[in-house]
Amino acid sequence: MYSFDTGELDEYKIIEAGIRAANLQDTKGVVEAFAKLKTFTIRRISFNIKKEHEIDVKAVIIAMGDLGKLVAEKRMESAALAAVYELGEVAQGAAEYGREALAVKAASNLGSLTRRLAENDMDAAIKAGAEAFDKFGKASARQKSESQLSMAEVFLMQLAETSLRKKYREASLAAVCALGNIGVFAAEAKLEDSVIGAELLLEEVGMLAVREKQEAEAKAVIQTLGLIGKSASQQGLKSSLVQAAWSLGIMQVLSEEEGLISVSRAAKVGLESLKTAGIQDEEQNLERILEIKRYQRKLMERR
Repeated sequence: MYSFDTGELDEYKIIEAGIRAANLQDTKGVVEAFAKLKTFTIRRISFNIKKEHEIDVKAVIIAMGDLGKLVAEKRMESAALAAVYELGEVAQGAAEYGREALAVKAASNLGSLTRRLAENDMDAAIKAGAEAFDKFGKASARQKSESQLSMAEVFLMQLAETSLRKKYREASLAAVCALGNIGVFAAEAKLEDSVIGAELLLEEVGMLAVREKQEAEAKAVIQTLGLIGKSASQQGLKSSLVQAAWSLGIMQVLSEEEGLISVSRAAKVGLESLKTAGIQDEEQNLERILEIKRYQRKLMERR
């Protein structure tokens, strides 16, 4: 059992106060509501509550996401930033405490909120969302939760592609960087499926960047793939190393075809820096990659 004085932290009153503040365009009131809801939720998560009690925490998480979408519709950017930050803290906290059901719920609401912010052209909040998923991914890797890592990877790929299409450079670079960091975190934890998953999604982002003629973003993907490949090599993850090389090879060929010569050269340099000699492209590696792709598609369809 757990017990503490909710006092000023009555979640339903806080939610109602946040909605009223949003309708009045009261940014300070909304920010305070998010901070209190985060505190309430993290305190609940930190106690060893039974699963049947998790429903109350999930309800607050959903309410935080809904309130975030409300302020997005009202174009309250500072309040939207607060929503992303506080919901990201909840996701990270749940991951750190090993509460997977709550971590997944918080991350799902964070991803849904960030997509809504992208639709409303709030690029600063999109960048904040990428940074929140970066922290969530690090906590998930420590808990060796590949399901949480896969969720973070898919959301970051979607954020990166949306930002690329909307020409939000800082947001797209932040999403690429975060996706790369998760790949490295996964490699350090020797979670190879998650490493390959990050590489496959970065490859998709990189191809889009090349087709959109966005050289800075394409080079960021190349650099990130190189870092993941080197980390995979250090951890003895041969399939991940091969995938990094394949992705860089694809980037090299495609960028040359699109006339982005400097990008093609960067991919070539990155490919040459990976020590893949003696590693065969075995059939089992291909089947593993196809299985990971199928799993990623299922995740995308659910969202």
